[in-house]
Amino acid sequence: MNNNKAEQEERTSATEWLWCLRHEAEGRLLLRHGIEQPTERQIAAYILYGEKSLNRRTV
Repeated sequence: MNNNKAEQEERTSATEWLWCLRHEAEGRLLLRHGIEQPTERQIAAYILYGEKSLNRRTV
């Protein structure tokens, strides 16, 4: 039973971490690059590669 509680807490922590990363990436894409509605692909690329993900072909 205790193991299930630890696994649940770990999943919750990972979900919260992902939520924060996603929204931070959306904010940066909007504020720094003027992309008002970034696609899921743009958000994921920005999370993984940062500024390098934004070449002129994808923006």
